[in-house]
Amino acid sequence: MTRRRLIGARRDQGARYLLMTIASFAITVAGTRWYLELAGYPTVGGGQLHVAHALWGGLALTIAAILPLLWVGRRSLTLSALLAGIGVGLFIDEVGKFMTTSTDYFFAPAAPIIYGSVLLLVLLWLLVRRSQVDAFEATHAVVGALRDAVDGRLTAEERQRTITMRREAGPPLEGGIDAQLLAVLESTAVDNRLVTAGPMASGRARRRLERLLPTRLERWLVYLGLALSVLTAFLSGVGLLVLSAAPDLLLIQDLDAGRIEFPDNELWTLLGLGVYVVTGIIAAVALALRIAGSRRWLDVALAAVLIDLVVGELLAFYATQFTALGSAVLGVILLALVLDLRIRQANASVDRPPAAS
Repeated sequence: MTRRRLIGARRDQGARYLLMTIASFAITVAGTRWYLELAGYPTVGGGQLHVAHALWGGLALTIAAILPLLWVGRRSLTLSALLAGIGVGLFIDEVGKFMTTSTDYFFAPAAPIIYGSVLLLVLLWLLVRRSQVDAFEATHAVVGALRDAVDGRLTAEERQRTITMRREAGPPLEGGIDAQLLAVLESTAVDNRLVTAGPMASGRARRRLERLLPTRLERWLVYLGLALSVLTAFLSGVGLLVLSAAPDLLLIQDLDAGRIEFPDNELWTLLGLGVYVVTGIIAAVALALRIAGSRRWLDVALAAVLIDLVVGELLAFYATQFTALGSAVLGVILLALVLDLRIRQANASVDRPPAAS
């Protein structure tokens, strides 16, 4: 008896589409805030009529939900993922209005709520990306590859990856349907439907990235990012010492923020400075390990960057609102550099010939 699943199988490329949603979500929020600031926060409508951009977000979400219901294939999924991110971004950008009786768009907790939502989606992406694929899901991946072959969008590399995934996923399904599907995927009929991989295919994209950003340069950029974190920790430590001696200097409520609401509780600023100190200490440990020749320095560097992005920037978005966007973007760039450097280091270890005994 075939066991039925409540929802179904996870999509083979689901992590990639989720990443598209996260990217369009973040870009939409940042772009909306930037546009409204430059335009002076205009009102769409007249008199008592105001068309909030959350309504446009709802329209985008509706289209995103309908597309994969009516059409199959990569294009509908890609467009659905992008529209979903845009829709969520336009909707949650007005979360301050929905949480206050005065419909306050500039409600101080709105910024960390939006940033926290991005973090939760990134966490989901990491979980989906790292999860193991079983035989049931691998068979669905074979079906998806056959659908791409019908559409003329399957490359030889993708076919081989799918075949390998199914063979390594576990025992055959009951009835042998997966074996028959796999035989079709390996047949000459599919050979005639294969297309050449584009310039952004995973292998080609990595080789192009390594030409544009050599490993030596990438490593020095990571050094620079960690050094700036250590410098920030030093300045934050000095700030904490000064504020502990003269707490009257911390007068956030006296800042001229215009329309933006800054929290008037000094505790958030003090917590943020404390997190910067901790992050800087961990970054200093990573640099020390690198100087000592330890291969674990990238693991420690990754911990420093993650603490900054998850805790430090969350506090920064509350204490300084969307002025923290710049440092968050730099943190994401540093995270990408550290992760890519870890991949290059792992690949170099695999390619290195064993030492002679």
